[in-house]
Amino acid sequence: MHRYPGSRRVAGFTLIELLVVIAIIAVLVALLLPAVQSAREAGRRAQCQNNLRQLGLAAQQYHDAFSSFPSGWYCMQPVYDPANASTLLSGDINCATASTPYQPYMWGLLPGLFSKLEAGNLYNEINVNLPPNNIENSTAIRRTLDFLVCPSNRRPEAQAQTGTTAKIGPSDYRGNMAAGMVLPGANTNCPTQDPTNIYCCYYDNGLTYQNSTVTIADITDGTSNTVLMGESLTGNWSQATSCCVRTNTDRTINKPIVVGGQNYYTYWISKHPSQVNFVNCDGSIRLVNQTINKVVLNKIMTRNGGETISADETR
Repeated sequence: MHRYPGSRRVAGFTLIELLVVIAIIAVLVALLLPAVQSAREAGRRAQCQNNLRQLGLAAQQYHDAFSSFPSGWYCMQPVYDPANASTLLSGDINCATASTPYQPYMWGLLPGLFSKLEAGNLYNEINVNLPPNNIENSTAIRRTLDFLVCPSNRRPEAQAQTGTTAKIGPSDYRGNMAAGMVLPGANTNCPTQDPTNIYCCYYDNGLTYQNSTVTIADITDGTSNTVLMGESLTGNWSQATSCCVRTNTDRTINKPIVVGGQNYYTYWISKHPSQVNFVNCDGSIRLVNQTINKVVLNKIMTRNGGETISADETR
């Protein structure tokens, strides 16, 4: 090979050197990616906690205005003809007792807080004298509110209602309805401790249940020791069916409720790793690990159980 005067070999990387550099970059990215994802999740978790803090403060303002916390859901008590007990004169048969299941045509607790959350215009758009699934409310209930959506779970956009193509505004937060089970008795409707028996479960010892009017004075366990609301999934802000959660030891945080082989993501559940965020009745935030003792979880849900709970029990 002939070389011309003044010519020089051009320096460059060999293929092996390039592969080594690429491998090093890949390793660095693999090391940094979890840290970046963790930082993003920390930001999303902080936003979720701020949403709950706003709801807690709004509930406090609601209490100041109406002398009680908002109800879990609203319905009219049934009135029957005294001469014929089977004849309904007024009200709703699905409002008979606290254990009577709520229905999609009933309003849930969140709209009552809208005027305290700078969403008064949306509340004015709602006709609360008609069911939320009435056609006159179809436009209002599909509106989305950022402070009702946890960014770790989903984007704040309307979701399709089950079994229909109609859209409905989402919510990732539900109220604390009740917790625990009654003591069984041989001559009662609860002969054995059965969580599937409605007579064995409490439905009104929390904060937000059927037509509830719980006051701060009713929370004898202390407002800083009692949960008001917490995270859940697949809910909406308008219908009573997404209003509340009943806590029990047969259920597990961050796991669905299984009924007839089907999963229902309506318990205390989040997309945060290993934990769920709650807001107490005094507006303070409570982080609960999914491995919490289930008996302890029941204790922080009841408003007047008389239990003593240490800080390390809820971690």
